[in-house]
Amino acid sequence: MRMSVSLPTLCRMGEDLVQLLKNGVCGSVALAAVVWAFSGAALFGLVFGIWRSVGQSAYSGIKMPAMILALVAVSGLINIMLAHVLGSRLSAAQTTTCVLLSLALTAVVLAAVSPVALLFAFQCPGPGDPGAMTSYRWLLAGNTGLVGFAGLVGNVRLHRLLCDLTGSKAMASRVLLSWILVTGLAGCELSWIFSPFLARPDLPVPFLNPNAFKSNFFEYLWHTVSGTLM
Repeated sequence: MRMSVSLPTLCRMGEDLVQLLKNGVCGSVALAAVVWAFSGAALFGLVFGIWRSVGQSAYSGIKMPAMILALVAVSGLINIMLAHVLGSRLSAAQTTTCVLLSLALTAVVLAAVSPVALLFAFQCPGPGDPGAMTSYRWLLAGNTGLVGFAGLVGNVRLHRLLCDLTGSKAMASRVLLSWILVTGLAGCELSWIFSPFLARPDLPVPFLNPNAFKSNFFEYLWHTVSGTLM
């Protein structure tokens, strides 16, 4: 069966998507968004971890889509309540579908930049080479930056969709800002819990973060970028 949301339709987030959501065709749109989100996230996850090992690549390819599912589950109810409190008149189904569409476009952008990330991974000194920790720091920070960039693209396009759905640019901005705060914070902490997507070269590769509840995403990223990681 042909998906209701093609890749060009997802990237444009234009009038055709607006009509689908206004007509209550949220289920099929949400399902298509999940397919795009999982496919793109899995591809980027495979590239994210390939520098460390094939096993790490497989782990990351599984965990990136799983993290998206967890993110929707964790932030979904809060986003629905925020949309209602702000007076957007978006239904629960429309809110959930909009969030999924934003994450799907984020994942598609990540898939698009995966070849570049793969090139950098293969050009950096490997885990067993001198300078491995420097490579690790740069690759982790760079891939994190790519995720942030892709998320920005997804939210910019979602703003256009929300403007059409709510009929107000100001309302769309308020709703989107509230969603970014909730989904962004939840996404950062979930990425820390689901990590490592790229394990340190001097440690074994775990499936889940053994220090998940001893630190947080922002602290680890700061130590990584500043070179104070122990």
